[in-house]
Amino acid sequence: MALPADTGPAMPMNIVHGTHAELILFLVLNMWPSHFGLPILLAIVLLSKRVQRHPTFVNLLIVFMVVGISSSLLVYAGNASGPEPSPALCLAQAALLYGMPGITSVAVFALVFQVALGPYFRILLTQKFQMFIVIRAAFYKQPSRDTHFVRIWVMIIAPYAVWIVFIVVTVFVGVGEPANVSRDRRFFYCSVKSDALTGTLTIFAAVVLLATLILEAWTIVLFYKRWVSIARGSSGMFTAAELNLPLLILAFGMYLLVAMSLSLLSMKSPESPIPDLIIASAATVVILIFGTQLDILRAICFWRKEVSIGDTSNDSTNDSEVYKRTTY
Repeated sequence: MALPADTGPAMPMNIVHGTHAELILFLVLNMWPSHFGLPILLAIVLLSKRVQRHPTFVNLLIVFMVVGISSSLLVYAGNASGPEPSPALCLAQAALLYGMPGITSVAVFALVFQVALGPYFRILLTQKFQMFIVIRAAFYKQPSRDTHFVRIWVMIIAPYAVWIVFIVVTVFVGVGEPANVSRDRRFFYCSVKSDALTGTLTIFAAVVLLATLILEAWTIVLFYKRWVSIARGSSGMFTAAELNLPLLILAFGMYLLVAMSLSLLSMKSPESPIPDLIIASAATVVILIFGTQLDILRAICFWRKEVSIGDTSNDSTNDSEVYKRTTY
């Protein structure tokens, strides 16, 4: 006698094999930076007169806060483990996180782009190019800062625009195939089973990451040339101390390129939980790299004199003046 056919929707099988300890680690890596570390760092950057950072850096901090909060939605609802969360909640988290590769890759690209075309753009300008910029600004009867202002706003808004597009697309796909929306597939968070959607996410983020890698390589070459000129005692616009922040930005960019590449690879063939844990650690790396700089530490230890945190040189230029001058 034949068994009756199962007419119910088939739930997606678990393809990421994680343990409860790894789930706790994933949640901690997302929650402590987004709920504690990054807000403190952001407050210091925005409120301290000693700290100067470019808006694209501030935007990057906000982006990682958004990603961490999105990854914690199931914790808020008490559905991080156990029975499947409600379809609406699961689709909401999946949509937010499927926009994560887009928003983070574009935000990092904007920051690296600013490094590449910031002070080093001025280094590369010859007197003829400088004269061209002045003449062009005079011809159009507008200051050159107008273009700079528009560029900043484009770099700030672009990550969120990309994020919203992928959120809408994911919601559309998930509503059309509700049986393919579950927490079970990805173990750590809700996802939507759709090869076309994950393929689009992968291609888009890969293109942005490739562009970022090209900018990284180009800027590293410029850094090397500048570092050689400093080592030879050549006079110039920047000193070794002023290369500190852009070098840290490039180092973090390289780290995130590796982490995002693993994350995108895990979308296509997800089995190990390691890629998700690595990308979850990105916000912690942001805090460790950028939250331990001298001007940040000086702002935290506001009751101490500046020289007590390591600057014993005779150069009276402090970090905030350096960053203000280099416009990062």
